[in-house]
Amino acid sequence: MYRLIPLIALLLFTQDIDARPTVGLVLAGGGARGAAHIGILKYLEEQNIPVDLVTGTSFGAIVGGLYASGLSAVEIEELMLNMDWERALDDDVPRADRSIQRKWKEDIFSIPGTPGYGNAELKMPSGAIQGQNVILEMQKMTEHVSHIRRFSDLPRPFKAIATDIVTGQMVVLDHGELAVAMRASMGVPAVFAPIEVEGRLLVDGGVTNNLPVDIARDMGADILIVVDITTPMLDRDHLGDILTITDQLTRLLVVNNTEQQKKRMQADDILLIPALGEFSAAAFTGAAEAIEIGYQEALDKSAELEALVLMPGEYPIVARPVSAKPTIRSITVDNTSGLDNEVIRSVIDVRIGDLFNLEKVSHDMNRIHGTGHFEVVSYQLTEDEGQADLKISANGKSWGPDYLHFGFNLESEFKHDSRVSFLLGYSREELTSNGAEWMTIAGIGDEPRLQTGFYAPLNQQRDWFLYASAGYQDETLYAYEGDRRVSTSALRTTAGRFGFGYEYGSHWRVMLGIDHTSGRAHVVTGQDFVGGESFQEASINLQYIFDTRDDVDFPSSGSIVEAHVASYTESLGSDQSFNQWQLRAGHYFERKQHNFGFNVYLGGTNGNSSINSQFRVGGYGLLTGLNSHQLAGDYMGVASLIYYQRYEPFPVLDGLIGLTLEYGGAWSSRDSISSESAETSLGAFIGADTPIGTLQFGFAFTGDGQSNIYSRIGRVF
Repeated sequence: MYRLIPLIALLLFTQDIDARPTVGLVLAGGGARGAAHIGILKYLEEQNIPVDLVTGTSFGAIVGGLYASGLSAVEIEELMLNMDWERALDDDVPRADRSIQRKWKEDIFSIPGTPGYGNAELKMPSGAIQGQNVILEMQKMTEHVSHIRRFSDLPRPFKAIATDIVTGQMVVLDHGELAVAMRASMGVPAVFAPIEVEGRLLVDGGVTNNLPVDIARDMGADILIVVDITTPMLDRDHLGDILTITDQLTRLLVVNNTEQQKKRMQADDILLIPALGEFSAAAFTGAAEAIEIGYQEALDKSAELEALVLMPGEYPIVARPVSAKPTIRSITVDNTSGLDNEVIRSVIDVRIGDLFNLEKVSHDMNRIHGTGHFEVVSYQLTEDEGQADLKISANGKSWGPDYLHFGFNLESEFKHDSRVSFLLGYSREELTSNGAEWMTIAGIGDEPRLQTGFYAPLNQQRDWFLYASAGYQDETLYAYEGDRRVSTSALRTTAGRFGFGYEYGSHWRVMLGIDHTSGRAHVVTGQDFVGGESFQEASINLQYIFDTRDDVDFPSSGSIVEAHVASYTESLGSDQSFNQWQLRAGHYFERKQHNFGFNVYLGGTNGNSSINSQFRVGGYGLLTGLNSHQLAGDYMGVASLIYYQRYEPFPVLDGLIGLTLEYGGAWSSRDSISSESAETSLGAFIGADTPIGTLQFGFAFTGDGQSNIYSRIGRVF
């Protein structure tokens, strides 16, 4: 027995020599600056420096969570560089995927954003970004560990830091869904809306603990590699207005708690501070540069890191987990909007018995969100022995369901008077469980109007619907002798319409209804060409709309078809009977940075139309080289080509420059249509997207020497 004691002592001594310290990685928050973490991870892997556990805050929680999930530094780098950040940070689905009704409603107003209004109070979202696409992207990145609910069971144990916005307390996230924890940790207040996790409203952990040294130590780390990418304080020269002062206060909170955490570091810990300088926390497209800066920092500190280098055979291999896709056992809907659950279920393509398909589920989440009724639509998957329960959480907008809409339109041809209009809209949504809505629009300016309308889906699939509207509008009409404007008239109309329709998804709708319009035109300035003409029109209308454009002003993809047939008849109250048809068709596509569009506008009248129903040609998009409404008649036809490129004149401004080519005209009768009387217009323009709509300056000239210089912002009149 006593002979065994030396042997046991020798074994224990040898084991103590072979044991290596537990290495913890601490990754600070700092927005896009956090891409530098990836460069440091690349160096650690190249040098066989182990990471046994990870903690992180904000973007540090994203990189740290992905690394803890078993992804390599190179895989994380590939994800970050290939990420469409503009798309990820945009809550909404692309315009092409929205319903036709929603496209129509949103296209009226040039100013994005719809604050809520109720009880004489303006209601705003809790963050500029609700995080709809962010959470889906993170769920995609972490799908391979979606079945792991305790973060200590990840390939590398992990904890993320968030802040309870109600109590101000730090929250350590160590269980649940990894993607949700990462999203909660990165929720910069006012930028991202708070996210609810287990009953607590969570925001960015940087507010309370941006560099969680203490958490990594509590997890059992002997030596820490601490990476601080905290955005530094602004110097005095950069403090000058309320925005910079507010920014400085936010930085102060983060910097102070970061410095407190640094004081917790021990002698053997290694601090890395990448030389990011003024690299912006919002510069996500500059990830490659930040990664290189991070790598260089690790290289500069190689002497300190060398003590942690392991021999190839000693370096622990961390494998990315692989799990079989579960079968969906149940689907439940947690819905806080005014819509019936069956309305939401009608949008879902996933079915019980399907194998879980992340792409298909994500598409369903965006289709639900695309209805426009929700802040965030997300899913949770609970797995058990190859089966999974799918829970869909559809959070209704906290600032709805009554909304305000705003628009500003201006069009000027410089040599003539400008037309200006301010638009205010008020919509009440979710009037029924199928999503009926009522909208009223008031326009103030050169062409005032007041309109109200009702739209009511008839079933839970929301394909069949009723519509009704009524309103008053002033429209400016011009008369010309050649290219000289000789009079300006006001066309004042009141109109009502009702009918029913069918809408197919986000692509097309058809409507059948009855319209009645009465009005009078009178001269405001110049010669009296209209003679105080009054009219009554009543018609049966059939309208078809197909719209897959990605943008209403300058599309780069998609198509538009609008076909309208109307039969005006005296039996309904019309002054005279006539038939009229009109068609617009367009297609748009891009080739790298080059964007192209082709449009055709056609119309014809069988009979004698009133001044209200005449076709008018001239101005932007319809022979731009002519004056607005320079040509008028019962027949029209214009074909147009547009080419443009987008560029960045300033870092935050999306500009465009392009050319237009148009051919066509307007004629009083079918017999007068000829190529000899058609006009050709060639033009060029520059513009930019602004917070109140697309701003555009341009000029165009016709084949007979007439020219037009114009500017516009907002929607085309």
